[in-house]
Amino acid sequence: MVSIVIPTYNEEAFLPRLLASIKAQDFKDYEIIVADNDSADGTREAARRYGALVVDGGIPAVGRNRGADAARGEYILFLDADTVLPEGFISKVLARFEKEFIDICVPWIRPIDGTKPIYSTIYQFSNTFFKLMEAIQPQGLGVCILATKRIHRRIEGFSEKQRVSEDYDYINRAAQVGRFRVYTNVFVYHSVRRYKAEGVSTLVRKQFKGGFLYLVTGKPYDTEDYEFGTYSHYLLEERNGKRADPDSASVKKLLSSFSKQGIRLQSQMEKMKREKPKKPKRGDKARKREER
Repeated sequence: MVSIVIPTYNEEAFLPRLLASIKAQDFKDYEIIVADNDSADGTREAARRYGALVVDGGIPAVGRNRGADAARGEYILFLDADTVLPEGFISKVLARFEKEFIDICVPWIRPIDGTKPIYSTIYQFSNTFFKLMEAIQPQGLGVCILATKRIHRRIEGFSEKQRVSEDYDYINRAAQVGRFRVYTNVFVYHSVRRYKAEGVSTLVRKQFKGGFLYLVTGKPYDTEDYEFGTYSHYLLEERNGKRADPDSASVKKLLSSFSKQGIRLQSQMEKMKREKPKKPKRGDKARKREER
């Protein structure tokens, strides 16, 4: 069994989309555990509608640990609420995970909720960097992490002292005692809402700062002013008419896109399929040898 753990805080707008993508998977031996940080919206109700077990959470590290404590599965799939799984994701990643006797892995990440080319460029750069660092300084994002319950317990879970970069710390400690991989042939979709709300240049500088610090010191970046659910707050306040500042335009644009997400996600998935390289025909290799 795979236990899917999702830490949440005011994720009513995004969580149902993730849960629907989980329900659509061909792999059915799973349970869903939502570790909620006392949301003020309909997050818990949305989780229960999809049959999820709801437990009390906290900041991401706390929520993931509490969700893992309630997990019954041999494997734990940690997901962020603004993630979407493509068809067949769990089957594909688990098959490779078991075949290669891996203890922890992260997949490739692709953007949704935005069409600007810069988003694809940023994610592609991050994916490539994580793959290059796989055997040198293991790291990745908490957007999607698959781990065995054994390795989770062995390293005593996520560090609850870390308000941010708890994912870097977790992967690094797990990789020291187990086998870690960055899988390039499987991927999940992830929302670009943070880039829209905070601004691409601002967020990229912040990420570069944290990545550089980790690269040089080996210690994950942390900050005292982090607030879990910041970007969900933007949405909640906008809906309640309590937010009227320079950021409101981008938040309105994000909100207006929700009704189109099904169509947009489907078109992106079809595009990915079309771009998938075709296998050469049997006669192709022979013709190439003759041409030489």
